[in-house]
Amino acid sequence: MKSYSTKWFDKWTRKNKISIESLLDGVERTKTKLGSVDLGGGLYKVRIAKEGQGRSGGYRTIVVVKETKRSLYLYGFEKSDVDNIDEKQLMDLKRVAHVFLDMSVEKINELVDKNELVSLEKK
Repeated sequence: MKSYSTKWFDKWTRKNKISIESLLDGVERTKTKLGSVDLGGGLYKVRIAKEGQGRSGGYRTIVVVKETKRSLYLYGFEKSDVDNIDEKQLMDLKRVAHVFLDMSVEKINELVDKNELVSLEKK
């Protein structure tokens, strides 16, 4: 499965020292529902552990997953800062998810080339 993030999310992960491996693990957990919640429309809220800590008090991320084909991390927040996303945010994220899920591989590659999306690959 190919995984991506938005530029904003990439900057947020670097600031919070979240590894690509943790993000890829989060995508895998959407399949088992372990540490993830299905928000509908291809969106999942996934818990990501803080460095040296567990997932329960760590970060919450919003990721779009298209079956076994691709995923896109859209948003992240610290549980201590935001309890949850509100209905308006959820609807906005679902609109973005819909666009991503319908996007062609060629369009995704074009966005990666233009640095609009960041490809998440193990280092």
